[in-house]
Amino acid sequence: MIEARSLAVTPRHVAVIMDGNRRWAKERGLPIVEGYRRGVNALRSAVRSAAAAGVERLTVYGFSTENWRREAGEVGLLMQLYAACAQSEKPDLIRQGVRVEVIGELDAFAFPARAALRDLVASTKGGTRITLALALNYSGRSEIVRAVQSIARDVASARLSPDAIDEATLASRMYAPHARDPDLLIRTGAEHRVSNFLLYQLAYTELLTLPVMWPDFDERQFSAAIEEFASRQRRFGS
Repeated sequence: MIEARSLAVTPRHVAVIMDGNRRWAKERGLPIVEGYRRGVNALRSAVRSAAAAGVERLTVYGFSTENWRREAGEVGLLMQLYAACAQSEKPDLIRQGVRVEVIGELDAFAFPARAALRDLVASTKGGTRITLALALNYSGRSEIVRAVQSIARDVASARLSPDAIDEATLASRMYAPHARDPDLLIRTGAEHRVSNFLLYQLAYTELLTLPVMWPDFDERQFSAAIEEFASRQRRFGS
């Protein structure tokens, strides 16, 4: 595993689109839920690898607003999995010093999953080693619309002048205004799109797509991604 001190540059914030769980299961003739279960193992490994590398924040795309279009049975299984994992992973996350956040509209989740995730957030709030941000019922476009609506309400009530609106104003209305923009986005599953994920925040993020399916993602792939990031020159338009 790569340690932070061995890298010329370490990304402080890494975002991940965990793609390929269903395809991984189908290719092996396994139930789809098995792909998601293996995906949890991959996420566990990613959190540990990120913390060891000195990454401060890991944001993962766990459930998009578009995922509600999937079969009701699959969505139900995911809700059960979220509830079970939030409970089972909590002790280890606390031991590791992981602080969990949720970005997105969690209220739409089934009660057991919603309650377990909120308990996980509350129970890990003292973690200082790394923040794990779970994007659940998340949409990048909806996040921007939500921010604009908030600004519009303040303008309408004369609490904010239109001339005072700038990038910082919009950023302050996002789900995690305290978080720096991602330095690196990793997408597994060989797809080349951002899928409505962190649309505002990815303006100058380094993008890396990998052919490996998410259930097969491990510390070797994570270390290789960090090394790839360290080899790039970030110019930010200059």
